[in-house]
Amino acid sequence: MKCFAALAAFAAAVSALQFTEPQVDEKWDLSKSNTIKWTSVSTDPTTFALKLIDHSTTPETATTIAATVDTSKGQYVIDNLVAAPNTKYSIKAFSLDTKNNGQLAESQVFTVTKSGVATTSSATTPTSTGTATGTDSTSSPSATKSNAAMALGQTFGVAGPLAVVFALLA
Repeated sequence: MKCFAALAAFAAAVSALQFTEPQVDEKWDLSKSNTIKWTSVSTDPTTFALKLIDHSTTPETATTIAATVDTSKGQYVIDNLVAAPNTKYSIKAFSLDTKNNGQLAESQVFTVTKSGVATTSSATTPTSTGTATGTDSTSSPSATKSNAAMALGQTFGVAGPLAVVFALLA
């Protein structure tokens, strides 16, 4: 009986949330729309967070794509995401459930060929957008705004945002 329970637990773990896109060595132009796709099972959390992981840095850096994504949608469309071109990116899903937290899945490693462009609603606040497919969006504007700011900080370090401030003061 213990063997059957262990086998059932293993089968559930194997068929849990899995990314189907991006695929290995796929090339993404982040200035355009890109679609993250996944499959899920009934035991997966109803929502999760999506993060873009840059494996070329030590430690790896994570940029939040969406703070809350509806698992049942099966896909999420990214529009104009800011991230430095590089060959070592992946997407990770993190559970928001307090009982089932941590990393749920990781996509294949893919390449970013071109970064999106930070848009501004004012002279000092960079933003980027991402939208869930379906009838409602579970991404909050504050989560997408922090993505662009974080990416600028990762891409240009402190010098990039400081240069913008000093340029505005001049």
